[in-house]
Amino acid sequence: MSLRSRIAPAAKSVLLRSGGYTALRRLAPSRRVAILRYHAICGDEGASYADPDICITRPAFEQQVRYLAAHYHVLPLAEVVERLRNRRALPRNAVSITFDDGYADNLAAARTLNQHGVTATFFITSGSIAGEQPFWPTEIRGLLRRIDAPQVTLRLEGTTIEIPLQTQDQRLAAIRTLTRLFKSQRIPVREKLRDQLRLVASNPELPHYMLQWNELAEMVRLGMTIGAHTISHPNLPSAGLEDATREMAGSKARLQRELGTDVTLFSYPNGGAERYYTPELQRVAAQLFAAAASSRNAFAGAHSDLYALERIEVEERLEDLVFALEVERFVLAPAT
Repeated sequence: MSLRSRIAPAAKSVLLRSGGYTALRRLAPSRRVAILRYHAICGDEGASYADPDICITRPAFEQQVRYLAAHYHVLPLAEVVERLRNRRALPRNAVSITFDDGYADNLAAARTLNQHGVTATFFITSGSIAGEQPFWPTEIRGLLRRIDAPQVTLRLEGTTIEIPLQTQDQRLAAIRTLTRLFKSQRIPVREKLRDQLRLVASNPELPHYMLQWNELAEMVRLGMTIGAHTISHPNLPSAGLEDATREMAGSKARLQRELGTDVTLFSYPNGGAERYYTPELQRVAAQLFAAAASSRNAFAGAHSDLYALERIEVEERLEDLVFALEVERFVLAPAT
């Protein structure tokens, strides 16, 4: 259980309203940078296309951006990387904002950021833009909603996988099961499993939940940075080094070609309990990008590996975010 979840919400609210965090920020300013990791900015509809754990509501996001702009040095990630690479000091109480995946709701987030005079880096799954190949974590959720059968049966290399769907709890568990299953396979095997799931669901036409190229172009005009997040969001170690390299290089090339801008930053997809990057993949990233972001929940600084940059997981409540920035920074150990 994280420190953030162990502290009572009321206590964090009191610290925020009383100015306790502000006093701490002034008396003991952070010398590291909090690279914040967002995904989807959405309302109740968000659970239809993204895990609720990675959704932040629009009002909460606007409140967080307003607070960050007023109380922190919000730096572009590229500047953070340049400072770390050249051993230049970071401003005190520095924050950098990032988004993973490329959900369509990120356009409104970019507009909100621009209105408050700050910027962010958006790591984009390039093969899911403009209604191309559906983003598979989202498609799983949509397909399962359209299956009326009490279970779904898939075949994987001679093995039969049966996943019950009789109750709401079982359907939620099915999302987790299929996500883990898809992550653990090489890309061609994952796609065969996806085709089977589509067939069971009668190949429905699903809504498109990812950004369009013209929306990404608008985000660039608003001062946002576009980074790469692979072509099809595989678990890179599971994909194998050759296909993983193709995914990383291909996403960079496509984004640069479509947007006419340099893509120098990368984020490893599928961060979590499973291994999602390796030293070999870090070496590939170093050949292609100036830096790569991980999902390790910690603050970045002089200790950081530029090809495994730590980031801070973001939650709905402003009180939780500021608690992370002002209290967890004393607890979350830097990488050694």
